[in-house]
Amino acid sequence: MSLDAIDAVDWSTIPNPTWTQFDEPERVAHALRLLTVSTTANETGDAASLLAGGGFVCSHAAMVFPAAYAATPILLDLVEHGQRPRIKEAALGLLADALGYSPTAGHNRVDTRYDTDVPLCCAIARLIRGRRSALLIHGKYGKRLLAEAELHWRMTIEETEHQPDGTLTALATLEGTPFETPGEAEFHSPLSERPAASVWIDALTADVSGAACIQLGHIQYEALPGSVLYPAECGRREH
Repeated sequence: MSLDAIDAVDWSTIPNPTWTQFDEPERVAHALRLLTVSTTANETGDAASLLAGGGFVCSHAAMVFPAAYAATPILLDLVEHGQRPRIKEAALGLLADALGYSPTAGHNRVDTRYDTDVPLCCAIARLIRGRRSALLIHGKYGKRLLAEAELHWRMTIEETEHQPDGTLTALATLEGTPFETPGEAEFHSPLSERPAASVWIDALTADVSGAACIQLGHIQYEALPGSVLYPAECGRREH
């Protein structure tokens, strides 16, 4: 399964921010293949070291590369279906690095099937949240990764009501953990491919299902249903 998923990615279209051969996305694909078919501890360790040494992440610089977004579903497959415990453990550790490290300057965003110019960490976190059941099986390490992914929340506006004082009340769906307010958010409109300037979320109430009500401060653009909010700090995150 993972080998087919690796082959399905057009790695040549993914940017290499450093232009060095060690950070080529095709090298990431090669390392993922080696990890998938590894049969000994040495083979698994060597493949994980390749991924940690560039292209996917650079461990000594705490840097994550754009190819990490394409690699994340493959590593999640290995966490769930890897042939050996060491493969699953290696994949879990690499995912934690990808979420925790900072993107290279100028390459901190990716286009996804649901939105464009998404902060890289938020895009990776959403993929991780989608495998909750598989990760919970891995005890404290899986729970820790999920807890970190929950901090990279995503909020989709469903209904809005303008208030007399110029603020906006909105019903929304929250993915991730509720956060303290007031807080700054990055605003994505369905009318634009680029994120707009940040907005302030003055208040938030949410239940366990993710149904939320938010109070936005003065907003200079139209918050249509389908507009999406991300943590502003994630959009500014760079190495």
